[in-house]
Amino acid sequence: MAKENELEIISQQDLDNLLRINEFIEQEDENSLVSELKQAILDSGKLELYQWESLRDHIAEIEELIPHIDLIIKLKRENI
Repeated sequence: MAKENELEIISQQDLDNLLRINEFIEQEDENSLVSELKQAILDSGKLELYQWESLRDHIAEIEELIPHIDLIIKLKRENI
């Protein structure tokens, strides 16, 4: 067990991942994932059928994570 005055050191890869996640979460401009999806839907000819199917598969993977995200949010709210 680490002492209270010891600093926890994270790797560069962990730091990069945290920055990437924060950038994804905080992105609110026209280059955000949601905006890109909306544009693709409005101009459905931009993607081929296999690309739409692949996109749907990725969205399904994200949907599977939602209950876990909801649990994390609930636990963090209880600790505030």
